[in-house]
Amino acid sequence: MREYIFVFGREPELSFLEIISYFQSHDINYKLVEWTKEIAVFLLEDLDFELLIKRLGGTVKIADVFAEYKYNGNENKLNYGISVYSGDGNKLKRYFENEFKKEKVKAIFRKSRENVFMPSEVFAKNLLEFIVYGKYSAKTIAVFNPKDYKERDEPRPRQILLHQVSLRLARILINLSFARHNLLDPFCGVGTILQEGMISGIEVYGVDIDNESVEASNENLRWLKEKYKLKSNFKIIKGDSGKLDRYFKRNEIHAVATEPDLGTYYRKMPSKEEVYGAVNILENLYSDFFLGLRQVMKKHSKIAIVLPRLKYRNGYRDVNIDKIIGRSGFKLFIADKRIKLPIVSKGKFLDRMIYVFEVA
Repeated sequence: MREYIFVFGREPELSFLEIISYFQSHDINYKLVEWTKEIAVFLLEDLDFELLIKRLGGTVKIADVFAEYKYNGNENKLNYGISVYSGDGNKLKRYFENEFKKEKVKAIFRKSRENVFMPSEVFAKNLLEFIVYGKYSAKTIAVFNPKDYKERDEPRPRQILLHQVSLRLARILINLSFARHNLLDPFCGVGTILQEGMISGIEVYGVDIDNESVEASNENLRWLKEKYKLKSNFKIIKGDSGKLDRYFKRNEIHAVATEPDLGTYYRKMPSKEEVYGAVNILENLYSDFFLGLRQVMKKHSKIAIVLPRLKYRNGYRDVNIDKIIGRSGFKLFIADKRIKLPIVSKGKFLDRMIYVFEVA
């Protein structure tokens, strides 16, 4: 086993939990060596790291830790740079100057603007990148490519901005749900979560009560399947997420990833009365949903879900999710005890609270 650095994106705790969930759901043997706000260091067997970074939504770089680096390439001209997340990169820079000179390689050192190269810069500069984090020196071996998401997002036939999540969050939710065989999004919108499931080779099901969303999902997933020649199948149902036992058999669903209705879209800060009224409506919706969901999910299967924290001036109100899951046969699931759920993603008028539950 070797040490590898995983560099997190915008939400470190969420990124860390996603990695752990992916390792566990795919039976990957790992040992955590170090974890900070910016990186995690794992002991791992050799993996397909290029594929791994495409499967993860919250990791931007993976790097192979080394004690001594020898250039084994056959290029006699290259660009290289050092991203310093913590510590001093000058010692490593001097080492490479001597190493490349000794190997008679014309190596041009590229300096980053703020000590760290963004993933897009690594691709644009065709950069051989090295990472310094404290005592660790590592060679970058896989980088998140923003163009991959852009190609799956912008050309989609249908977009409904209020009915879709980001591709990054979609992929994170899928991994938190331990999805391998099939995946349900019972509030599927335009099908973003479902399309990311299909990219991973998972059979997907979507339910939505809105006609336009059902049409958009079908159109988008047909486009995706054709564009990427995917073998995984999909099925979109126009229906009520509170009556899932009408559409699926008992124990049919192996994993659920979803961002449900989060309440009224506010353009200005709502009043306390508006928020309390909205939360009461959502609690009834979620209660029916979880009770019905329990009937169709396999034992020990998991749901990764975004729930709202609605804000008003000088306060907020959460959905009483403990009460809802307590009477519907679910329990909180945490893949690593170092993480506390929910993980909160801050917003202007509402915070997104990310939970994972397991069928009890």
